[in-house]
Amino acid sequence: MTAESFKDGLKIQKEIMGEEFPQRAMDNTTPLTRPYHELLVSFTFGEVWKRDVLSRAERSLVTCAMLIALNRPDQLRTHIRGALNNGVPMEKIFELAIHALAYCGAPLAGTARNAIVEEFQKLGLEPAASAPVAPPQVKK
Repeated sequence: MTAESFKDGLKIQKEIMGEEFPQRAMDNTTPLTRPYHELLVSFTFGEVWKRDVLSRAERSLVTCAMLIALNRPDQLRTHIRGALNNGVPMEKIFELAIHALAYCGAPLAGTARNAIVEEFQKLGLEPAASAPVAPPQVKK
């Protein structure tokens, strides 16, 4: 990776994730972790996200779908925000959970659904549920 890839990667990451996210990530590096972080930014954003075969919106959807299949709800939350910043409508993001129900199964799709809804609620895009779901009753 080159210094140019890192510079391009930071620029693209800021455009997708906002100014604060990349800066916070850089601030949390140490001399030990900095090379990993620089490679991540250089390759992921400075090389892959820079390619123009897929639009940023398409890359966001693909990334979110992969994170759902890999059961990575924390990273999914981050990329949900990126997808919204890339112009992906919230209905399309939520559709990933529905699609995952068929291809990944109910447990992974349910985890994704929860992460998506929670992130939308944090952003004020979805109202909070009026009452929590009651747990199943146990027969005696």
